[in-house]
Amino acid sequence: MRRRLYNLFGLPELPDTELVGDDEIELEPVIEEGDPINIPKPVRKTVRKPVKDLKFHDLGAKRWLEWSAAQHGLPQRGLRYIRPDEMHRLPLEPISTRLLQGDICIVDLSSLAHMDSQRSALARQVQDMANYGGLPVFALDDSNRLLLIPGRGTRIDTETHELGGNSILD
Repeated sequence: MRRRLYNLFGLPELPDTELVGDDEIELEPVIEEGDPINIPKPVRKTVRKPVKDLKFHDLGAKRWLEWSAAQHGLPQRGLRYIRPDEMHRLPLEPISTRLLQGDICIVDLSSLAHMDSQRSALARQVQDMANYGGLPVFALDDSNRLLLIPGRGTRIDTETHELGGNSILD
C-alpha cells in the first residue's frame, strides 16, 4: 500500500520490501555512507507567463460589443449610477426620463458627507421626483447616502430583497 502511495505522489522508490498478503514488511536497507540518494527529475517544467503577456478579452472593445448586440440585441433598460456634479446638483429631469423608460437609478450622495443640509435637500428632491412618477425610493445604507429608485416596470420584492423582473403593471 505504501509503495502505491509513493508511486502516486511521484516520490522516490522505497527500499526493498517483502509483501506479506496486502501488507508490506520493510527489510533493513543497506545504505552505505556516501551513496547519493537518487531523486527523479520533475515530470514537466511549469513556465508561468507574466500577467502583461497573458491574453485577456476586453469586453468593452468594439468587437465584443458588436458580438453581444448580435447575440442578445440591445438592452432596453439599464442601471444608472448618479453622483452630484461639482456644483452639488443632480440632473433631475434626465433621471426622471430614464426612470420612466424603465432604468434603475442609484443616487450616491456620499460625496456630500460634510454637507448635511445639501444632502438632505437633494434627498428630498429625489423623493419628490420619484413620488411624482409614482415610484418608491429605497435607502441602501443606514445613513441615507445611497438611494435606489427602481424604474417603471421594475419589481422589487421587499421581503426577500430581490431586485429585477417585470412588474404586473407593465
